[in-house]
Amino acid sequence: MGRSMTGWGTYRTTGYTINIRGLNSKFREVLVHLPQEFFGAEPYIHKYISEKISRGRVDVYVNIDKSNIRKKIRLNTPLFKSAYKSFEKMFLEAGIKEKVPAEMIINSIDGIVAVENAGDLKEFRWERIKPHIDRALNDFIKMKDAEGAKLAKDIIKRAGIIKKEAREIRSRFLVFKKEYAENTLEKLEKLMDRENRKKYLSTDIVEALDKHNITEELVRINSHLSQLETIVRDKGPNGRKIDFMAQELYREANTISSKISDPAVAHSVIAIKENTEKIREQSMNLE
Repeated sequence: MGRSMTGWGTYRTTGYTINIRGLNSKFREVLVHLPQEFFGAEPYIHKYISEKISRGRVDVYVNIDKSNIRKKIRLNTPLFKSAYKSFEKMFLEAGIKEKVPAEMIINSIDGIVAVENAGDLKEFRWERIKPHIDRALNDFIKMKDAEGAKLAKDIIKRAGIIKKEAREIRSRFLVFKKEYAENTLEKLEKLMDRENRKKYLSTDIVEALDKHNITEELVRINSHLSQLETIVRDKGPNGRKIDFMAQELYREANTISSKISDPAVAHSVIAIKENTEKIREQSMNLE
């Protein structure tokens, strides 16, 4: 069974969360959204996800839970000393006897105190996060497979409806040929003598019936349906193949409606077209 292009997968671990979202798209498009700490893993994640997906847009989000990351304070001592001397001189010139508060210097001058992650950034390398990407990806693919199975079931159901309508057309076609020949003979009996009727029957009536012959179209419809069911049940990407078969079915239905002007046939042709359009819509959701 094919996979849907839409889906969602997530995995939470200590320090960060990975989310993978799939959307419909004609082509494969992988977008990786990372915090600064993970920038080095971006090409690895992009390549890895691209190998697992054949069609559709996939967004990968890695979000850090900063509350769980240990911090360390870094003091720029030379800058602090220089600033302290400047403030001390300013206090003396202004006649202020109090000592210069340290917090005044720290709050006034950028870069004296910096807060950094205490953990080693090597923990964010590809080798470290790949198992977690795999878990989110497995969750994502599981959802895509489940949705793909639903779409496949609907396509098979609609293929069955088309097959039933094709049988109805075949049955009506046999009646149509008989009625067409009888009506033509009745008109000839009123308009021609016996000798001319025989001549017409041997040529023109046969040619006229051949113009309304839809046997080939019905054979091709059954062939397309057989191929369609095989494609739907096969593993691997099948969205484009299903779309192609649906277009072929629609084309055969159009040809039948142009060859036979009959209310019962027209009703079945409309049903075939409606279900073919639905199959095409479903194929747009499959890889």
